Amino acid sequence: MTPSTSTDLTPAPVVETPHRLELFFLGSPYATLSTGQEVRFTIDKSLLLLAYLALTPRKIYRREELAVRLYPDHGDKQASVNLRQILLRLRRAIGDEAADPPYLIGTQLNLQFNPDSLFWLDALEFEANLAAVRRHRHRRLAVCRECMTQLDRAVSLYRGDFLSGVSLRQNAFFADWLTTTRDELSRKAGWALQNLVTHHLQRQRYPESQAYVNRLLQMEPLNEEALRQEMQILALQGQRNLALQRYHDFQLKLLAELEVNPEPETLQLAQAIRNMQLLSHLPGQKQRKDTLLTLQDFSATALPNTLTPFISRQAELAQITQGLSSEACRLMTLIGPGGVGKTRLAMRAAADDAPAWADGVWLVLLEDVFTGHSLEESLGQALGIPFNISLPRRSQIYNFLREKELLLVLDNFEQVIGQADVVKSILDHAPRVKVIVTSRQRLEIRGEQLIEIGGLDYPQPPDVLTINPSHPLDRLARYGAIQLFIEHARQLQPGFTFNAQNAEAIMRICQRLDGLPLGIELAAAWVRILSCEEILTRLEQNVDFLTAQNCDIPARHASLRAVFEYSWRLLSSEERQALKKIASFQDGLAPATIAQTDDLDIRLLAVLRDKSLLQEYAGGRLGLHSQVRPFVGEKLSHEPI
Repeated sequence: MTPSTSTDLTPAPVVETPHRLELFFLGSPYATLSTGQEVRFTIDKSLLLLAYLALTPRKIYRREELAVRLYPDHGDKQASVNLRQILLRLRRAIGDEAADPPYLIGTQLNLQFNPDSLFWLDALEFEANLAAVRRHRHRRLAVCRECMTQLDRAVSLYRGDFLSGVSLRQNAFFADWLTTTRDELSRKAGWALQNLVTHHLQRQRYPESQAYVNRLLQMEPLNEEALRQEMQILALQGQRNLALQRYHDFQLKLLAELEVNPEPETLQLAQAIRNMQLLSHLPGQKQRKDTLLTLQDFSATALPNTLTPFISRQAELAQITQGLSSEACRLMTLIGPGGVGKTRLAMRAAADDAPAWADGVWLVLLEDVFTGHSLEESLGQALGIPFNISLPRRSQIYNFLREKELLLVLDNFEQVIGQADVVKSILDHAPRVKVIVTSRQRLEIRGEQLIEIGGLDYPQPPDVLTINPSHPLDRLARYGAIQLFIEHARQLQPGFTFNAQNAEAIMRICQRLDGLPLGIELAAAWVRILSCEEILTRLEQNVDFLTAQNCDIPARHASLRAVFEYSWRLLSSEERQALKKIASFQDGLAPATIAQTDDLDIRLLAVLRDKSLLQEYAGGRLGLHSQVRPFVGEKLSHEPI
């Protein structure tokens, strides 16, 4: 063989698309090859053999055993010949000769579907999604959104019965195997659909729950639980007559096929719909006389309505949602500086998850630390606990919550941070209670999951420096901070438009405020009087320019100065001195600088970080929040270290 000659002009190797076989056996069977070619199978034993092997790709079968099962009425020799002919047709159909590695492997004695080959089988993917649900640790399956996503993927794969259209009455072994496999997969699909119906019905997503329940009843026409859910969905959408018609049709079908009547629960539901008393018959829905505004009509929830739009925060919402559905997470603390939007985020997450809690979602406002109210007193007022003055309040709270399944939202917890042991005790005594805390500092309880909340995203150099054709307005408007400015400005001045003339100023306002929602709202409030360029100029001259004029804004959020002063009052003298020292480092503290600075206690740095007065910058540098720096500088000038 002549050796190849290496030159500088050697062409690059051609990268071929790997051979991939995709098998669709849930419903009418077919396959696709990597070329995009679709393979439709004739109903013969080669298809049956492929399905039998592919469904258990790690199992090795004896050829003799397979031959006898495929051809029980033939002699051993003829059965083996027939098996070889089937394999030849099968390999040709699925392109096994071109596959690397091949799909079918074996010896003279054994045969196996290769688990390491490039193949995909819908039935295995279906099972994998259900297995992920079974492994996941969640509080309750019907309230776990992550698992609902997995179940939705599973049912989307289920087009119909396994190998629909295949009938093997003449072969007892494979007929039994096919029936058993179909029944098992159908049962699992029904279970998945049932949970999806329940999940969406609890959240009053009627179109979604209707679609799932329709599929379920097509698969299982005599599923009485599914019928009851369909009746509820229709009645709740105002289709009472159709709900009662469904009941009547089901009643006749049940009598005709099984000679039985519907269950008493179904009869009671039909009667409730007929008498327009459906709400008292909805499972898991508790009726309360509640004077507070609610976000859901049928859930026991004490969350106030909000009058301003919720913007961005999808990543944080997903993190909170995952924690709420997880069995392992009992306490989440949303930590961040004042005005960053912790309360709004907590309320949005709680409202989204409210239908999942049998005893509701409860908001406990801890608005004024200086009133002297204890946490127990605030909890009792929010939950409506009739305290007995002769018994300890804390034990009465524990008894009230012990059997409840509810979510507590404790807002502005930094005001009662010394009473964090109450939260720990509640979690110990009430195993089905979860707590979301908003605070400027952590609770320091074991098991506490911290979620740091920063400013909204905004364009930063070098991403966007100036407005030009390569950075159009619609791109800028996708940033959360800019969205908030625009929305708030339009509330106060309906004719406000985001355009090329004001985009640069709005962008720089958001940059100047580090995306802090409170600061952005305070700045946007001036659009009725000043142009965006004038707002930016005044902001750069004096941050005290940003002052709220709304009567419903708490005093601690009336200005950025008020936010800082509120945090400053909560600091010890030691912590105040440490904050002043850090302010002298204009570019922040690098890790090496921290180690070499003898008069800075690293423990105090950690405390200030936990109290949201310091933030970590690129390279691990620790420094003041930009909106905190001018106020600390002022304190430094009036009260030197």
